[in-house]
Amino acid sequence: MSKVNRYFANGFIPLSEPPARRYMLADAVAIVKGDALHDNGSGYATNATTAFAATFLGIAAADCDNSGGSAGDLSVEYYPVDIKTQYIVPVAANALITQTAVGSICDLEANDDIDISDTTIAAGPGFFVDEIDVSTEAVAVNTYGYAIGHFAYVS
Repeated sequence: MSKVNRYFANGFIPLSEPPARRYMLADAVAIVKGDALHDNGSGYATNATTAFAATFLGIAAADCDNSGGSAGDLSVEYYPVDIKTQYIVPVAANALITQTAVGSICDLEANDDIDISDTTIAAGPGFFVDEIDVSTEAVAVNTYGYAIGHFAYVS
């Protein structure tokens, strides 16, 4: 089990070096670092999607509060989706993550955590669980522990 020295209550946090950051115009929403981003269908990045889809862009690398503006007023900085970068993410399901989750491909619960009970991704991206962290420190921050993994595509 990997040991990290900082835990966040929300969001996908890279543990390895992500690819070069990209920028995309943001929808009229407040985006928080670590949120999963999708194309809203009109060419703007949004965090309003709560399930992985073909429109998945990657992970917000910085906050971008465009909630008081119009779509396209600000750009959000993000890590584009790739299969090499490893992330740690809180588990939001209603049970402590266990070793049986390793090897599973999970869906989002919200835009900043995963649902270990939702592994029914038919096609497209998902979060592949490589390891778990249920250390005392991890569970003190997030009751259900953390998944450590990378993005994978189901075909």
